[in-house]
Amino acid sequence: MRLADLIACAGRELSRRKPRTAATVLGYAVAVAAMVVIAGALRQARTRADAVLTSTGTHFVIYSPSGAPACDACRVLSGKEGGDDGFVAYGGFTNLISYRALDAIRSLPAVKEASPFLLLRLEEPAGPGSFTVGGFDPASEIAVGTTCCAETDIIDGKFLDPAEDGKVLLEEGFAAAKGLRAGGSIEIAGTSMSVAGIVNPGIRPAKADVYMHLADARRVAERRWGENVLGREANVILVEVRSSLVQDEAMRKVKDLFPGIVISTYACYRPAAVVLGMNEAAAWTLTGLLAAFALAFASKSGLASVIERRRDVAILKSIGWPDGSILRQVLLEGSLQALAGSALGCAAAAAILLAVPARIMTGEGGREGAGLPLE
Repeated sequence: MRLADLIACAGRELSRRKPRTAATVLGYAVAVAAMVVIAGALRQARTRADAVLTSTGTHFVIYSPSGAPACDACRVLSGKEGGDDGFVAYGGFTNLISYRALDAIRSLPAVKEASPFLLLRLEEPAGPGSFTVGGFDPASEIAVGTTCCAETDIIDGKFLDPAEDGKVLLEEGFAAAKGLRAGGSIEIAGTSMSVAGIVNPGIRPAKADVYMHLADARRVAERRWGENVLGREANVILVEVRSSLVQDEAMRKVKDLFPGIVISTYACYRPAAVVLGMNEAAAWTLTGLLAAFALAFASKSGLASVIERRRDVAILKSIGWPDGSILRQVLLEGSLQALAGSALGCAAAAAILLAVPARIMTGEGGREGAGLPLE
C-alpha cells in the first residue's frame, strides 16, 4: 500500500475516534510540556550556577620573595630590607618584577587580565605609625576588583576616580583604629592625602591598609627611597583567569615562564571546577532520562492502541491486509498523534518559560542580595 493511502487511512481512523485521539494527543502534550519545562528550568539553574562557579576563586597574585632565587624578570633590591619600610607581600620583603613579565602573563590564553600592583610597608612615627599601602591601576577593573578592592566594597564616601590623584581609600579596620573618616586626610611619606572613602573588601589576596592609584604609590616610593627606585616594575602582579576550569593551567604556565616567583591563590576554584564537571555529567544524564521517558510513553500509548483495536486488526487481516501494512498503519497513527501532541506541548512549555521569570523557575525568587560574597 502506498504511503499516501496509509496516511489517508490513518487520518480517517483518527477522526473516527475523536475522543481517543484527543486524549492521546493531550497526553503527549502534557508529557512533553512537563519535560520541556523541567529541562528548561534545570538548564537555567545550571547556567546560573555555572556562571558563578566559573568565576569562583579565579584569581591569584604573583610576587618574588626577597632572599629567594629571583626569576629572570625580577630585580633584587639591596639596601631596602632594613627596618620596617620596604616593598612587601604576605608580611615579607619582595623583589621587583619587570613589566616584561606582566606582558608575558597577559598573553597567556587562560589569563583574562593581569595588572601591576605596588604593596609598600611604611613607618610614619609622627602620623599613623606602621601601615601598608597598596597602589593599583584604575584601568584594570576586573583584576583589581577581584584581588584588591572594588567600588562595591565602599561603606563610606566614594571610590577613587580614575581621573583624580592624591586621594586614598582606607580599610575599615585601619580607619577605625586610627580615628580616620572619609573626607579627612592622612600623612603619607611627608605628603597629606585626602581620604575619598572607607572600604571593607573582606579577605582578598592583595590586602592593604591604604589603597591609592598606582601612580600615587610610585610617587610615595620615590619620595621614600629615591627617584630611581622604580623602573617599569611592580612588586606584585594581580591576575584574573578566564575560568576556574583553567586556573591550574594558568598558574602552571606562569611558573613555567618564571620559575622563581611565588603564586598565592584561594583553593575554592578547585571544588568549583569539580562541580562544573558534575553539572555537565548531570545535564547529559537528565537528557538521557527524558529521552527514555518519552520513548516509554510512546511505547505504552502505541501498545494500548493496538490492544484496544484488536477487533479492527482482525478485520483488516481478514480482508487481505498484510501484516506489514497493518504495522505501518498503526505506527503512522501513533506518529501523527505524537507529532501533534509534541508540537502542542513544546508551544505550551515555551509560553510558560517565557511568562515565568527565570529567578522563580530556578527557585531564586525573593532571595536577591541574600548571598554571601564569593572568593
